[in-house]
Amino acid sequence: MGEERLALEPWDHPEERKRLVGEALARWDEGVLEEGVWAFLVRTRKKPDRQVPPLVRPFLRWLVLQGRTWPHLEAGDIRAYLLWIKEKGYPGGTKGPLSWNTVERARGALGHFLRFLEWAGHPMPSHVEYPPRFTPYAQSRKPLPEEEWEAFLRKVEEYTPAHWRPLIRVLLVLAGEVGLTAKEAVGLWRDDLKGDRLLVRGERLREVPLTPLAQEVLEEWLPLRDYLASHQPLPYPHLLLSPGPRKGKGKPLTYHDVRWLMREFARFARGTRKGKESAREEILHRLRWRAIRNYLKAGHPKEKVAYWTGMRSLLLGWGEE
Repeated sequence: MGEERLALEPWDHPEERKRLVGEALARWDEGVLEEGVWAFLVRTRKKPDRQVPPLVRPFLRWLVLQGRTWPHLEAGDIRAYLLWIKEKGYPGGTKGPLSWNTVERARGALGHFLRFLEWAGHPMPSHVEYPPRFTPYAQSRKPLPEEEWEAFLRKVEEYTPAHWRPLIRVLLVLAGEVGLTAKEAVGLWRDDLKGDRLLVRGERLREVPLTPLAQEVLEEWLPLRDYLASHQPLPYPHLLLSPGPRKGKGKPLTYHDVRWLMREFARFARGTRKGKESAREEILHRLRWRAIRNYLKAGHPKEKVAYWTGMRSLLLGWGEE
């Protein structure tokens, strides 16, 4: 009996995929190009993102609307497309205006599309520019000023209802001193606290040092956390447990709980009313960038700070990950 071999797809043969992509670009064939992007991701990424191929399709439609033919694109086409969807939404899809986060997601998908084209033997024309992050997106990552940080710590003791105060202090130091995201914070377990170190779970498992303030606040939280855990028949292992009554005493906080609580606290601390722009901003991001700024000020290398905060790298300019 002969040896069985796995059948290869056309995407596994460089000449065949070059032919397929060349023909698809000539007629802006959305189906073939979307399939090709996914084939590229599967073969080159450990965890391919299924949302990338569908985000390429609207860009191809936009090029058709602009009357572009391959490879006769203009230098600023990608940037122009991103600004267009920011205002009007995706061609044939979600209507605008879109958030800057959504636009940034589209920009990232087009970065994969450019790498796919090179892999397929049809690189994007060299004069076409791939834009950096847009300023409005990066601006939301500016570090929280130290005077506002100090004011936040003082205002915690005035927040009502009072049962939220210890938890707010914990969230402030986890984001503003340690540099965690909301998802990472809610994923912590009690046993992840190891003296002056914190084990962070999630996609990027790592151990992070704790500042004296963070260590003090977290150690003060543990007795209350254990008391809250005792209210459940089978205590949860999570570090962040609700004091109630929003979720019920002793149940783990969710990502949305954390965002809601920190938005409410930021609004209270700043004296802003609901609906104001300053109250709507994502305070957790600015707290996180405060931690990054302080790590760098303390003289830690960028590579180590990126590791501690779960980023791939730290680039010049706040907000670049």
